[in-house]
Amino acid sequence: MKLNNITNQLSAQLLKIKNLIIRYKVVVFIVIVVGIFCFMTLRIAHFANLEPTESQIENTKNSLTIIKLDPNAVQKINELQGQNINIESLFNNSRANPFD
Repeated sequence: MKLNNITNQLSAQLLKIKNLIIRYKVVVFIVIVVGIFCFMTLRIAHFANLEPTESQIENTKNSLTIIKLDPNAVQKINELQGQNINIESLFNNSRANPFD
């Protein structure tokens, strides 16, 4: 008898909640969507400001390779840069602007 009584009371309360949700379904939907967007925004902000761990830093350092340049190539580039070579175009101006 007591179980039946508790079940009836629970059913009555759930029916009231159901009617309340049906009446304000648009408001409930908007509140749920805004809550989800707020949660997502806060999680994105948290992960955007997160610092890398020491193991992530070490993994990145280990994956980097050091590029070694040939000193003769660097010297040759500096020599060519010092000569200041100008390249003249072999085409006339009408070639650059066909509407002249």
